[in-house]
Amino acid sequence: MAFPHDIVGWITVGGAVVTILTVMVKVLIVTPLSTQICELNGNFGTLNSTLDKIRSDFKKLEDRVDGHDVTLTKHDEQIKTLFHKEER
Repeated sequence: MAFPHDIVGWITVGGAVVTILTVMVKVLIVTPLSTQICELNGNFGTLNSTLDKIRSDFKKLEDRVDGHDVTLTKHDEQIKTLFHKEER
């Protein structure tokens, strides 16, 4: 009669050990890791919004520089025209 009771006892002890290990893994690894992943996700969201703002600002500056390039080209042509008029 000791044999079946030994198996049931070992199964109970094994089940208790597995339960304790599962709780320890969840408390020590899964929960802190989940918290860090959520924080990292928030940081990526902030980074993406900052990058979008920088892209927008860069586009505005690029458009402004393009406008200056057009103006400089026009002035260059006007200066060339003035010098050619004076040479004649």
